[in-house]
Amino acid sequence: MANFAPKLRVLSYTGEKEHRRNLRRKIYECMNREVSDAKSIPFDVLLTTYDIVLLDEDFLSQVPWCYAIIDEAQRLKNPSSVLYNVLKERFVMPRKLLMTGTPIQNNLSELWALFHFCMPSVFGTLEQFLSAFKEAGDPSCPDADKAKEQFKILKYVIGAFMLRRTKSQLIELGTLVLPPLTEITVMAPLVALQKKVYMSILRKELTQLLALASGAPNTRSLQNIVIQLRKACSHPYLFAGIEPEPYEEGEHLVQASGKLLILDHLLQKLHACGHRVLLFSQMTQTLDILQDYLELRKYSYERLDGSIRAEERFAAIRSFSHNRSKFEAEQNAAFVFLISTRAGGVGLNLVAADTVIFYEQDWNPQVDKQALQRAHRIGQTNHVLSINLVTEQSVEEVIMRRAQRKLQLSHNIVGDDVLDQEGKEMAGAEAGDLRSVMLRLHMLDPAEVTNEESDKFDRNELTAMAETIMAFRNEERSARDDKFEVKPANFLNEFNVVTKRGPESIRLDHILDETSYLEWVEKFKEASQINHNPIFELGNRRSLPEEKHLKAEAAKKKAEEEKLSKWETLGYHSLSVKDPVSAPDTDISSDSGAVHFVYGDCTRPSKVSPSEPTIIFSCVDTSGNWGHGGMFDALARLSTSVPAAYERASEFVDLHLGDLHLIEITEDLAKGGDSPHAPQWVALAVVQSYNPRRKVPRGSVSIPDLERCLSKASYSAAQKSASIHMPRIGYQDGSDRSEWYTIERLLRKYAALHGINIFVYYFRRASQS
Repeated sequence: MANFAPKLRVLSYTGEKEHRRNLRRKIYECMNREVSDAKSIPFDVLLTTYDIVLLDEDFLSQVPWCYAIIDEAQRLKNPSSVLYNVLKERFVMPRKLLMTGTPIQNNLSELWALFHFCMPSVFGTLEQFLSAFKEAGDPSCPDADKAKEQFKILKYVIGAFMLRRTKSQLIELGTLVLPPLTEITVMAPLVALQKKVYMSILRKELTQLLALASGAPNTRSLQNIVIQLRKACSHPYLFAGIEPEPYEEGEHLVQASGKLLILDHLLQKLHACGHRVLLFSQMTQTLDILQDYLELRKYSYERLDGSIRAEERFAAIRSFSHNRSKFEAEQNAAFVFLISTRAGGVGLNLVAADTVIFYEQDWNPQVDKQALQRAHRIGQTNHVLSINLVTEQSVEEVIMRRAQRKLQLSHNIVGDDVLDQEGKEMAGAEAGDLRSVMLRLHMLDPAEVTNEESDKFDRNELTAMAETIMAFRNEERSARDDKFEVKPANFLNEFNVVTKRGPESIRLDHILDETSYLEWVEKFKEASQINHNPIFELGNRRSLPEEKHLKAEAAKKKAEEEKLSKWETLGYHSLSVKDPVSAPDTDISSDSGAVHFVYGDCTRPSKVSPSEPTIIFSCVDTSGNWGHGGMFDALARLSTSVPAAYERASEFVDLHLGDLHLIEITEDLAKGGDSPHAPQWVALAVVQSYNPRRKVPRGSVSIPDLERCLSKASYSAAQKSASIHMPRIGYQDGSDRSEWYTIERLLRKYAALHGINIFVYYFRRASQS
């Protein structure tokens, strides 16, 4: 605004609670002067965010607004959302301007929501709107002529209220100048290990596969199967028990995935030529594996996902964007920017990269298109190469072919399928999508699992494929952006492995061939009986020989009985939590669990979770000596029973690495501002060894022991319907960044497994306020 409208008085209504309170006081005083008019308000334009509007709606809704400009208006696509109803019911906004790149993402209801928000008297109820354009919103409508006529009417109506400016139109008019964009889809094969894991998932879900043919499947079960199959396509190490133990970095990480093999060759070529890469993934667990790969190859990188704080987020972007023209000369510049699509696909400018690689795809292709715009936008001077890695003859290929059809609805109504939206909330798979995907599982031949020849990769073949893809950047192309598909199989011997793909090729048979599906299920059952290998059954582990196992159990039981007898005699009761009796189904993660990052004091959880049971999680060592400062003093102030329980556990040799001591806080918490009615516990996680002979007696945090403690704490929290509150582990002692990523993904893992909320606190000292 300073550049284009310098005379406007702009007030940025953001920041901390106290800062916003001062701004409100200033606005209130100006509005209540004796001579009050529009000019008395200390701003012409107020900039704020959706979250702050909801927080301070009582005050902001009293301002006499003349005009409301709402960016990223797709946030209003759900008329039942809190934001939609607060803005519509509480704010008086006589003029509204909505700005969005995706007026429609999935169905006509979203389009109606936006227009009804602006003009409720013109656009009536949702039922009326859908009734008028029923055929236009149904992609499987049998009456093509009627649907076409409704599209024509709908376009005419929309044209009166919507100004659409697309990137392609601006380029054609010469208003916008961008370098060429070439999109390449690379079909990657499944390697032997992936095939075995893939088939193991199907074997485990054979009952659901048979139920699907009867027409009455469980949608949640189908969704779970598809998610697991997609994980197998990305990398088999996403499943527990598949990666060889003890873990050692090595080539096995690359050789275990067809997509990672191809990515490896592509990055070698890109790095040698001085290009920089945005590497997108849907799952943060996949980012963990890709990060391990980049460490293995010694490639420099930055990472951005939902766990990154705002300060670190901006620092990573600045680091990647700094001196982009001098990348070849500056070895410290990041070569790869790892991004989760949902965290980094919105509002970022990353034109320092000229190559975008999608390791995983979203159900909605618009999500990937918006992510691509992070690099192909104003400021980009190089030819942009977009590479989409898709596992062929798998669930991923079916999803890719089917997802393209989702662009067609937007194309039919809005008139352009090149979307440069800034949307964030994207829909996942619908029930129809899931059933369609499952009925096309016969793309993978069960007999191929035992075909060793099909799993052999020729290094020269992969190198030739990488060189061909790199050549696309240098060849002269048409004025329009091009799309190609590459299949690496027999690359050295075949000439038709690169095919140009246009809108006319985006087709998928609407008729679901259930007969072929049933034949495939029978063939699969036969192959499963012949090739069954229990090693690849997910979630299983190799057990000790029966005799050795029984002996170990007997000895352990005897030692435990002697210890308990001694403790009972001396009046000691252990507060150590036992390992969970049964782990939740590792194939299904709960949508209710999440990790949240907040500022504050984790020993005062009522400020974040005012009316629910809470567990305060803190790390300790095996010394038995209660420390001073930081969490030690905070927990001691909370209750003297915490240090007493820790020291008594040491006295009775009850402090071992991996132990979790759960101490109930019985004092009245009302004096501290916490509700006395909300139960509270402190969980002391023994994750650091202590040896006074060492130069630094206290060891670093043991990740395996931390995982054991998190497993116990999460299970306990789920049993007590409690949330977990903890400081950021390793933040104060400056632990390595990669260690925090490991800890963060453990937190997300157990939050999802047990459906609990975990709050990680950044303590803000008085000088920082």
